[in-house]
Amino acid sequence: MKKMKKMVSLALTAAMTAGLMTGMGAMTASADSERTKITALLKGTESSEQYLTFDYLLKNFCEEKGLDYEIELVNDQQDYFTKLQMYINSDTLPDIFGCPNGALSAACKDVDALVDVGAELERNGYADKLNGAIRDFLTDADDGNLYLFPQALYCEFFMYRKDIFEDAGITEAPTTWKEFEEDCQKIADMGEIPVIVGGSDAWQLMRYLSFSPWRVTGPEFIQGYQAGTDSFSENESAKYAVNLLADLGTKGYFEPGFASVDFTSASNLFFGGTGAIFYTGSGQFSMAEEMYDNGQLGFFPVPDTEGMDNMSTNVPVHAGFAEAFNKVTYDDTMQEFFDYMCENYSDVCYNQVKIFSPFSDETIPEGLPQLFYDVQPMFENAETAWTSWDDKLDSDVLTKIVDEQQKLAQGITTPDEFVETCDSFVK
Repeated sequence: MKKMKKMVSLALTAAMTAGLMTGMGAMTASADSERTKITALLKGTESSEQYLTFDYLLKNFCEEKGLDYEIELVNDQQDYFTKLQMYINSDTLPDIFGCPNGALSAACKDVDALVDVGAELERNGYADKLNGAIRDFLTDADDGNLYLFPQALYCEFFMYRKDIFEDAGITEAPTTWKEFEEDCQKIADMGEIPVIVGGSDAWQLMRYLSFSPWRVTGPEFIQGYQAGTDSFSENESAKYAVNLLADLGTKGYFEPGFASVDFTSASNLFFGGTGAIFYTGSGQFSMAEEMYDNGQLGFFPVPDTEGMDNMSTNVPVHAGFAEAFNKVTYDDTMQEFFDYMCENYSDVCYNQVKIFSPFSDETIPEGLPQLFYDVQPMFENAETAWTSWDDKLDSDVLTKIVDEQQKLAQGITTPDEFVETCDSFVK
């Protein structure tokens, strides 16, 4: 009888290191041995979407095949990255493992540990079904191949309180950042908080810093900045974003004390009825569902940067925390699981986990929150993915920019000082 085993790691300790080097190797079957178990390493908890998806798929597949499966969970992101790197170094990667598209996927590719997922999707007929922006998000920057399977399709957008907009005399959602700021001022003049932001979470302020360069250059600015071939001072869209973040923070458009508010608290504030605008996404449909169904909320995509050539894609689309398949252990059973996964992925996404499937040709089933049907047209034809600076920047540079963006938004640093300081990080 199959037994499901789950191992939850909350923090790494020195005492675990020795066991790490041999533990996962013992759990993972090689392609030449008779497989009895499928192993996976995932980031999160038992309530995380990635866990819910793969636990469901593995449970059903393994019951049918008479196999065991084991999912190891690490909740803290840095602990997860550390553990994954240890498995890479010791050549003991599990059959399936969560892996972002960046430095860690490159490390796996360096030791030839990644299955060519793109080739597998071509083989089983699912390549053309994959959303174009999702493919773009996960495409390897070095060779153009696809080594990672998307966790789901996640889209991001702004939600707004219809009653506050109406009271402020705003009849249409802003389409440019100039209109966005003008609307913020109208809302502030009423005594309401224009924008709720989780300023203590690095990515929240960084979104405002990266919106304009993304709409105007796609991934080009951040790639050029990291390589030292572009800079804030030389890129007009990047300079625009610096001034935008400074305006939003220093003109009082963010909530009081925003720099110490995390994303969870910010979400609770907005969906609890505080503030007019909040940057959120499909991952929070459950929190927005009741207010949206009651006609209290609307949504709009990322505004254009006025006076510049903006790309048509205006909704950030990404793949979540993607999964990789270990090339060393990718035997007939794992290939069979891969095909089973593709065949059932959309059903699990929509009916079990309540997230968008990365396969865009699949019809959204009936019975889901109305937001699924109303939001999908914004991104269904998107071909350009969101470019997350969190993944692309060197960790040291990222940490320094995060510190500077906090100062910028709080008025401790001027836009000119921010530009000069941040440009010095890559020279």
